[in-house]
Amino acid sequence: MPTRLVDLGNTANLFVVSDIHMRTPDDPRALLFCSFLDQLENCDTLVLLGDIFDFINARQSFYYQRWWDVFSRLSAVRSRGVKVVFVEGNHDYGFEHRTCHEIAECFDVRGDIVVRVKHQSFGNMLLMHSDDIVCPPSYRLFRNVVKSNAFQSLVSPVPGKATSYLFSRYAELSRSKDEYRLLSSEFLTTCVDDFLNLKANAIVEELRMCVFGHIHVHLDDHRGAVRFVSGPDWFSAPNAMSFTSDGQLKRSWLRPSEIIPKRFCFTPVGEIAHSGHP
Repeated sequence: MPTRLVDLGNTANLFVVSDIHMRTPDDPRALLFCSFLDQLENCDTLVLLGDIFDFINARQSFYYQRWWDVFSRLSAVRSRGVKVVFVEGNHDYGFEHRTCHEIAECFDVRGDIVVRVKHQSFGNMLLMHSDDIVCPPSYRLFRNVVKSNAFQSLVSPVPGKATSYLFSRYAELSRSKDEYRLLSSEFLTTCVDDFLNLKANAIVEELRMCVFGHIHVHLDDHRGAVRFVSGPDWFSAPNAMSFTSDGQLKRSWLRPSEIIPKRFCFTPVGEIAHSGHP
């Protein structure tokens, strides 16, 4: 798992968004996300839990210009006093090492990280993208290589237009081969047990809540004293999770309308399960 643990301290009203997989600045998910940011209220911490973009290399200013609408809104959220955190996913690169100045200024914390907060109602929480938790050892080796500073230093001189085309195309092809793969509850339970027993002994002490990105599947269960929550992803069903000061975990479903990006509407929370490519 990522080696850097970032402790954000105390929070009361925490919002979490994961796995949007924005492909182009004008795709419906991107427009809806911009509208969501414009109207974000009653939030002191916003955590973007990975794969916000379908591909981005945050070391290159090309991507700041390409995604200016998104980054300008994130800067506006931060200017309103909200702590904005970007956790790298397996489709997000360059946030850990030598992020370009323009993008770095949009976030209080960014990188290939696990986030810890102390919520006034939910207690100690961990938030992570979790791609290496549900993936095999061969993937973890690949992850370590492509997330390394050395590999990204080799890629960064390639023009942004070229990297955007090549890696976005690769992501589409990879997803097309795997789009309907189901992640069973038994498999996820095994992954959670492995995480608790083998990988995180140093950080699970007094842990009460763990929030996963990446898996694109609804999960809300307890393992011992720890509650695990994830999905479904924004890519399949746009939604945001909020952990409020009065102890409520809310999932707000966002429905695109004909007047996007001017507004979005919240719909009632309901039980839903989605599968998809992580």
